Amino acid sequence: MKNLVGSVLNDRYSIVEIVGIGGMAVVYKAVDNLENRFVAVKILKDEFVKDERFRRRFLNESRAIAMLSHKNIVDVYDVNFEGDIQYIVMEFIEGRTLKEYIEVTGAISASEAIGYCKQILSALRHAHERGVIHRDIKPHNIMLLDDGTVKVTDFGIAHVSNFETITMTDTAIGSVHYISPEQARGLTTDEKSDIYSTGVMLYEMATGQLPFTAETPVSVALMQVQQEPQPPREINPNIPEGLEQIILKAMQKDPNRRYLQAKEFLIDLKILEDNRETVFDYKFGPAAETPKEDEKTTELETPAQSEKPKASNNTKKSPAKKKRKKKTARQYRMARIRNKFLSATAGIFLGAILALLGYGVMDMMVHQFNEDLVDIPSLVGKIAEDVINDPVYIRNFVFETEEVYDNTIGAGMIVEQNPSEGQYAAGTTIELKVSKGKREVQIPDVVNWEKAQAQLKLRQADLIVEIIQIQSSTVEEGFVIKTEPAVGLTVPVSTTVKLYVSYSSEMGQIYMPSVVGLKKELAVTALYQESLYPIIREEYNDEVKAGFVISQSVEKDTIIDKGSDVIIYVSKGSIDEAIANGTYVPES
Repeated sequence: MKNLVGSVLNDRYSIVEIVGIGGMAVVYKAVDNLENRFVAVKILKDEFVKDERFRRRFLNESRAIAMLSHKNIVDVYDVNFEGDIQYIVMEFIEGRTLKEYIEVTGAISASEAIGYCKQILSALRHAHERGVIHRDIKPHNIMLLDDGTVKVTDFGIAHVSNFETITMTDTAIGSVHYISPEQARGLTTDEKSDIYSTGVMLYEMATGQLPFTAETPVSVALMQVQQEPQPPREINPNIPEGLEQIILKAMQKDPNRRYLQAKEFLIDLKILEDNRETVFDYKFGPAAETPKEDEKTTELETPAQSEKPKASNNTKKSPAKKKRKKKTARQYRMARIRNKFLSATAGIFLGAILALLGYGVMDMMVHQFNEDLVDIPSLVGKIAEDVINDPVYIRNFVFETEEVYDNTIGAGMIVEQNPSEGQYAAGTTIELKVSKGKREVQIPDVVNWEKAQAQLKLRQADLIVEIIQIQSSTVEEGFVIKTEPAVGLTVPVSTTVKLYVSYSSEMGQIYMPSVVGLKKELAVTALYQESLYPIIREEYNDEVKAGFVISQSVEKDTIIDKGSDVIIYVSKGSIDEAIANGTYVPES
């Protein structure tokens, strides 16, 4: 495959270096010139571009990840095609894989393993609830960030509900050391396959070794189907008994004996995390098997009266049997009609009784089910600390919180909740986003910096730059004289900072063009052509079609310095439509 280092894709992504090579794609580190950030660009290899099956699979990855938005799943920014090049632009992650970490440290502590596994399961739960099955869960696809955050990557073989189904008979999928028995047998997979693979990873984290190893992949696949793993505590006695039970339950050969959902797996880990002495009511191995029919005792099958009756001492002869009168044909017919009538009447009567009983049982079950459901009200706008410490909520729900900056809701208040208000089973995990307030930054010292470097520094601080040219006899042409507000002051993000630059004959002023009503891509191109730097802000709008510019921060025909930042507000479409199709995201 041609090395693309040094090239620019879509006039936006400047390729810097190769950071990884996989079976299907090459991953590059690149600079997003529009957003001024590093990104990862995953490009399908040349040999696969002309293969419809691999193109579809590559597109499947972009579909899968684009449906997801979770703190433990790598973000996707863009999916694009340029000639024969197909690529996905993703969040660039600085870190190492879980596999690399295990290879260096060996077995890791139970608390650390539980912490990583909880984040992985939280990501899988989010994906599964949206119909996405990863199908290649392994430590090579788990990134560890320096702050301990886990990112699940590589949904390249994910199965998405309503898209095409891919089984092992189509292509060898996943690493054989982590695939589920049903994957190894070429059967259709579901979320329980991801649970099995997560169990294998947890086994490896806790023991420092894989449950099944052999000289060939085929041998390992057969072991996945046929053999039970060595109990983890036999390898590492320091593993809590409860953790061993969780691992073995997740790795059951029969999918229906595993955790049926990531949520169940997650709840057990949280219980164990709270109390390391917890022992679950799970039994594995021969003792847990259901007795077979041929192992039952045969005494019950022996007739009670197996012996012949003894001869009676009574010497009296039995009276002679009376001869039965033969029934006429008419009597037979009447008897048959009578028997049918009685049978039908009995059947109707019995059916009515069963129906009443069934209705009663069903009503009781529905009533019981409804009693088990608990109302979750809308928590948005409430004080997070009050909600989390509320005894009613503590008794019924598990809370996960994430702090985010928000320009509209005060610090400590709930910005977003998942799931939304409604009735849910007790024990449901509620994810809360809690406001950290409006983010503020300190204006960096860029005095005497070259203009372009100063602009980049201010933009990286999430500040908007306005260039003002003034003549100076002391500062070299094209360099910064001062900023307004002054260097060192703390201001909210998105504040406009005036950058006073020593006059340059190459610079100049222009009349601000209008890009309102243009499609976002055309508007961006138009502003670049005028030496202006667009900053995109997206918002819901009922009147302007999604993807088109609603307004701009500088009015048309205003005199503006070249090199200035201009905010363009782009429509995300109708808010009602977004709510209806499930894509609505509260604006922060």
